[in-house]
Amino acid sequence: MLNLPIIYKVLGTLLYLEALLFGVCMGLGVWYGETNYATFGVPIVIALALGTALRFFGRHAENRMGRRDGFLIVSLTWVIFSFIGMLPLLISGYQPRVAAAFFEIMSGFTTTGATALTNIDSLPASILLWRSLTHWFGGMGIVFFTIAILPNIGGGETKLFSAEATGLKIGKLHPRIGTTARWIWSLYLLLTLTCMGAYYLAGMSVFDAVNHGFSTIGTGGFSTHQDSIAYFQSNTIEWITAIFMFLAGVNCTLLYLLFIKRRMKDVIRDEELRCYLFLFLGAVAGITGILYFVDNLDFSTALRSAFFNTASLQTTTGFSDENFMNWHPTVWLLLVFVSMVGACAGSTSGGLKCIRVLMVWKLTRAEFRQLLHPHAVLPVRLNQNPVTAQMGRTVFVFLWYIPF
Repeated sequence: MLNLPIIYKVLGTLLYLEALLFGVCMGLGVWYGETNYATFGVPIVIALALGTALRFFGRHAENRMGRRDGFLIVSLTWVIFSFIGMLPLLISGYQPRVAAAFFEIMSGFTTTGATALTNIDSLPASILLWRSLTHWFGGMGIVFFTIAILPNIGGGETKLFSAEATGLKIGKLHPRIGTTARWIWSLYLLLTLTCMGAYYLAGMSVFDAVNHGFSTIGTGGFSTHQDSIAYFQSNTIEWITAIFMFLAGVNCTLLYLLFIKRRMKDVIRDEELRCYLFLFLGAVAGITGILYFVDNLDFSTALRSAFFNTASLQTTTGFSDENFMNWHPTVWLLLVFVSMVGACAGSTSGGLKCIRVLMVWKLTRAEFRQLLHPHAVLPVRLNQNPVTAQMGRTVFVFLWYIPF
């Protein structure tokens, strides 16, 4: 049975977080001289009121949580956050249609990056920041963030972690989930601040650097300008964006092991990272060659465009520096392929994820070998760990649902 009190309690706490984010955006709006206080004032009141009501109904919650409770909390969080999160767009009038406003914010939280807004440059600073924040918090996970700052949120940290943070290698960091969440979020914050600093040094304004830092590390792709990264007309900014998009596509656990623990051997041995690098570098090399030899671009431009667009599409960020539909159709196919595969599990990127593609490849190869050697015992391993039948079924079911 569902433990409704603990569900109410956790959801109520999460709504306090959304109210805080609204407050940050409202404060920025006041700083920039915006006078429509209702844009974020009303959502703050609604989020606080609903959060308080849910906390009241969950005041007698026991500190136990089942798997169903965890998955329901995560699912409801995305929906509730998006419904309340669309209110600033509706109240301000910049997106008067409910469906389009909900689409915009859900696109942000899921880091999809598709937008229903036009003339982005005319939007107020508070709305632009809110869009970027949806990427950043949605990228690593709203619930995951709450586990990091409130480790005793409901006694079910492990259930929430497994429901939200797919692909993170918990055991390699720390046995306590709350500590693991704090470490990973600290690294996420450090990467974001580094990206923002690089953008600022490359010539962006502070506001643009902050927003694009959120969007880049969150692999969401919302920009403060209609022309996206192309607006800045800067090769340096394009390289910075491409490099940080690539890093954002790496499993956060591996980034932690690399930059904090300096355990290079563990990182190099990771099969998913090797797959990610192989696909990424292969696509960059192929696209560079096509742009140089077929589309007659100079080599430096071809390499930069190939690196940028491969990083943008493979991590499903969606930033653009130019219209790649003007390039040779073979480039389109390569970009579509890497965007479908995606980057690493445990990152903020979308797509199938390299680990699933790698697992399908290994399972398929083992199946064919089994046909040739029916009596042989052919275990399938990934990163030295056995791939169980349950894991295989889960991956194939996931792939089966994608076309629908």
